[in-house]
Amino acid sequence: MSLILGLCGPISQMWYLQDYWSPQTFTGTRIGIEDFLFGFFIGGIVSVVYLEMFNKHLSRPKNRHHHWRLLFVFIAIFLFFFNILFYFGVNSIYASIAAFLSLAVFIYYFRQDLFIDGLASGIFLAIIMFLAYLAFLFVFPEAISRWWFLHNISGILILGIPMEELLWAFSLGLVAGPTYEFLTGIKILKNRKIV
Repeated sequence: MSLILGLCGPISQMWYLQDYWSPQTFTGTRIGIEDFLFGFFIGGIVSVVYLEMFNKHLSRPKNRHHHWRLLFVFIAIFLFFFNILFYFGVNSIYASIAAFLSLAVFIYYFRQDLFIDGLASGIFLAIIMFLAYLAFLFVFPEAISRWWFLHNISGILILGIPMEELLWAFSLGLVAGPTYEFLTGIKILKNRKIV
């Protein structure tokens, strides 16, 4: 999940830089290494936060049949919803939230047992990003007003953090939290030992 979301980080900036924000990078380029690192770390955190917080473990199915080809279905669903909305002028952050929610519906339609995993992952990721932003704004108090296109979004700030950031984190958690289990057919059990 770290690698998948790490690669999605720089790619997603092609849209976000158009209408959502324009952050400064270490290299001075529009897309920087921090885009990959952000996706990489978020992917790793969100894929295990529920398991770690609630002391869960995974049980592999007996047939060990992996559904990685569904990853292409994931990408197609996301790109379909995202690009339709973006084409009709919906801001990229809202388009990505809607696309994440459509993927969540797809996952939970087939695997209702993963809903608690996704819900908890979404809540935890929103909390983690909220706390990270508070620390970030303590060091760089002007970043939100300088880098975000606040006139293109709701303008609702929660302790200085755009509401959209927290909605994005929650919706990403709904999808990314249970994605590994969904794609591999793994079940979540109570004990930590892997069977």
